[in-house]
Amino acid sequence: MTATLAGSEPGESRREPTPPDRPGAAAQATYPSPAMGWMTVAILFLLYILSLTDRNIMALMVGPIKRDLGLSDLQISLLQGPAFAILFCLCAIPVGMALDRFSRRIVLYLSVTVWSIAAASCGLAGSFMALAMARAGVGAGESGFGTGSYSVVGDSFPPHRLSLAMSVFIMGGVMGAGIVFLVGGPIVGAAMKAGPAHWPIFGLLQPWQQVFILTGAPGIFLAFLVFLFREPPRRKAAPSTGGAGYGEAWAFMRRYKPLYVASFVGFGLAYAATIGFQLWTPVFLSRVHGWEPGRIGPVIGIAQIAGAACIPLHGWMVDRLYRAGRADAHLFWCFWTVIAAAPFGVAVFLVESPWIAMGCYWAFMALILSTSSMGPATVQVVTPQHLRGRISALYVLASGLIAMAGGPAFIGLVTDKVLGDEMKVGTSLIISILCVLLPAALLFALGRRSMRRAHADHAAL
Repeated sequence: MTATLAGSEPGESRREPTPPDRPGAAAQATYPSPAMGWMTVAILFLLYILSLTDRNIMALMVGPIKRDLGLSDLQISLLQGPAFAILFCLCAIPVGMALDRFSRRIVLYLSVTVWSIAAASCGLAGSFMALAMARAGVGAGESGFGTGSYSVVGDSFPPHRLSLAMSVFIMGGVMGAGIVFLVGGPIVGAAMKAGPAHWPIFGLLQPWQQVFILTGAPGIFLAFLVFLFREPPRRKAAPSTGGAGYGEAWAFMRRYKPLYVASFVGFGLAYAATIGFQLWTPVFLSRVHGWEPGRIGPVIGIAQIAGAACIPLHGWMVDRLYRAGRADAHLFWCFWTVIAAAPFGVAVFLVESPWIAMGCYWAFMALILSTSSMGPATVQVVTPQHLRGRISALYVLASGLIAMAGGPAFIGLVTDKVLGDEMKVGTSLIISILCVLLPAALLFALGRRSMRRAHADHAAL
């Protein structure tokens, strides 16, 4: 796509593609100052780390939870996936409507508070059903945070700077998954070594129950951080005939169906493969290589954080391609990074040395995590501002159901019901690359023309 897509001549200094709502100089001035925009990202970054900690700490305690509650791999995968994901996705719909009508900071505050209370409540569960209900509460709270954060970040930066900002924000979530292993590993190890303990009011708690409470409760107080940044202004919306419902959003998405299928389904599949790796690689290291949580946590954590550190590089590169006139930069970049990541993902479970496996795991994460920020960035860039809350909610609903319900459950289902051997969890993860990740790359390729057409249509308005 040439520079004229942005409505400028080749000799002019600004060559960005025109965003859907085509802000002029006056509209550009309504964005928060760069300092306020980046402070907003920093606060959401911190809270995102907290959310992934509460979401993923369970991966380090699979063995004790299975033993104490008498669960199977399939039930564990249901707790890690569908139990969390169903309310996460369903709550995105009313949250999306609320974000387009009410204060986004209030929505974010309530979301953090709800998931923190639910995360701590996981420590009081004494059965599969009780733990599933608490995990559902975590999902409900985190749904509002993810959808609200995409909307706030999307309105805090102009389109040609959005990919980098979104990448830095998303890096907090991915680092949260790493930090839970890096810091959570020793915490879980210490709790397991100390054994059960009597707590005031709660009585006798097993080590894994204590860990849930210790990691979940701080969010109740940290939720107030959302009031430290200002609500980004809502610029003048385009005329709407669809009211506050979802009819107008559906009509807009149907005009660019391949683009939104690539965004919703393609990124959902990429996330499913990524989450499956994050949650089941620790189990693989424990079962196949005999590693303990005290070793698994720091090693996986460092690999995850090092991979997450590459996310801003992906955002910077996509912004650079976008400014140069490549209107499909987001899908173009993710197609190639997914293709490059797949061989490293397979190698993790085929090499004999666990240390070489961890090197391959880092390379896989460094490449595949390009998709973690480009999904929401794609949706924000191609969607008119007055529809972003609702379409972001639909994005969270679709991609979340695929990723969080499908990713962990797919691994557990294949291991339990297809292979019938818990020692073959690595084979299940390889199968996930072939059946889940590579189809995502195909959808990215198929959505590129539609993304270019969306930009051309908006530039012509």
